[in-house]
Amino acid sequence: MAETPEGITDLTPGELRAIEMFEQAGFDVELLATPEPPVSVPLFRRHGHVA
Repeated sequence: MAETPEGITDLTPGELRAIEMFEQAGFDVELLATPEPPVSVPLFRRHGHVA
């Protein structure tokens, strides 16, 4: 039996089942690190009038 990869606890039941099915089909499954979410920068709207 293969060793349990790191990060496996972060997966949903559907993702775990998909990995299991790929492994049963003979594929080598490799878990990749989840990238950090992009940083959002607020945009300021410029108004056409000046007070």
